[in-house]
Amino acid sequence: MDTLKILLVEPNESIGDLITKSLQRAFNAHVVCFRSSLEASNLLKQGEVFNLILARNFSELSESDPIDQIAQNLLNLLYDMSLKTPFIIIGEFEHAYKKYALVSEKLRLEEINRLIIKALNLKKEDFEHLKLPDYVSFSLKHFYLISRPPCDVFIRLAKKTGDEYVRRYNLGESFEREDLKKYEELGVTDFFILKDDYEKFMNALFIQTMDSLKKTKTTEEHIEVAGDSFDISSELMRGLGITPASLAMVDQTINVMKTQLQKADKLSLLVKKLLDNKMSYSYRHSYLICLLASTLLPKMEWGSGEQQAILLEKICMVSYFHDIFLEDEKLLKISSADEMKNAGLTVKEGDILINHAHLSATLVQTYPRLPQGVDMIIKQHHGVSNGIGFPEVLTAGISPMAIFFMVVEEFATNILAFPESPDNLVQSMRDALIPLKQKYQLPSYRKVVTEIEHLVTPKK
Repeated sequence: MDTLKILLVEPNESIGDLITKSLQRAFNAHVVCFRSSLEASNLLKQGEVFNLILARNFSELSESDPIDQIAQNLLNLLYDMSLKTPFIIIGEFEHAYKKYALVSEKLRLEEINRLIIKALNLKKEDFEHLKLPDYVSFSLKHFYLISRPPCDVFIRLAKKTGDEYVRRYNLGESFEREDLKKYEELGVTDFFILKDDYEKFMNALFIQTMDSLKKTKTTEEHIEVAGDSFDISSELMRGLGITPASLAMVDQTINVMKTQLQKADKLSLLVKKLLDNKMSYSYRHSYLICLLASTLLPKMEWGSGEQQAILLEKICMVSYFHDIFLEDEKLLKISSADEMKNAGLTVKEGDILINHAHLSATLVQTYPRLPQGVDMIIKQHHGVSNGIGFPEVLTAGISPMAIFFMVVEEFATNILAFPESPDNLVQSMRDALIPLKQKYQLPSYRKVVTEIEHLVTPKK
């Protein structure tokens, strides 16, 4: 069959990018994406033809803008133009013209793909004729936990006559992490595999990662391996959504983190390891939040024993998912409206930063057996109830666990701003507390700050 041409109308740029990449990967589709129904309508009126339209029910760009009734406007236009283009709508929606299908607001990408297959009556032989690229790219970090590739691995060389793919590792040939580092130093960011080996590679990535996580290791090895798994599973979540493989990897990564936290004897030793570690900032930030929380939670008088274990489970889940859509380190370090204004962000960066808490909460709602309240804590972890933007003024009107997480997260951010090995770690941690004492004056926030102060103040 010919290349699928899909019109996508999604007001949120970051979600639009996510869906576009998914459609390109699953169907090799040509995706035309707009953020408003007006832009899409103008294109349809010009006679542009699409195999399918995928659109948000309505927009929620800002409180000051009028709501764009995207699905309603496009359905009205299709009716007026007597077009029978298959139409899939994201979110709840009702319309007298019933020629559409609905996909959940929770945005499971595989559900969108399933509805597209149904709407277009695609069969296996249709997919066999799709012009998928011969080589599929994977970031080098995906190979950190694969000691033996299940297929041939290639690098891409850009030449005037076109890209050339050169085999670097044969099926089953072993390589070490140091080998990958050498490629990174040369500027290589991706390896490639043949498209027919995609499923085989994903299965091996999952199995070898799980095996590596389960093996007994030193604390340093556990931190490094869990960090690799954290980065890989996060990327899979962003690209593929919640799948059985990514779920298992996330569960095992969080379990390793919890186990290490419970074994830790001294907070300062693990903090030093995280400061010295060369893993991603995102992982070190999340791990440090869990580490601090595991020490502070018993001081908050929120129960004991099993209740404390449940609370730690929630914090570990929140720390993993809360910033999953923020890939840039500079965005991870922003925690207020003023910092955002002064950061010189692009429109795209500002969009993902403003919406990341809401997006993360929406993603995690589809997680099986999710501990109660995790999605709410994620949505509120910057101090606003709807997960969009930052508050101009702090309020006590969010959940106590969100307040706890918010203060601990900012403390972790301040700690990771230290030099790699500060001469006096305890004094540096006390210095990192000073901005929090100035910022958090409300009693519900102040309680958390006080417990952190007790934690980092040497007993006389």
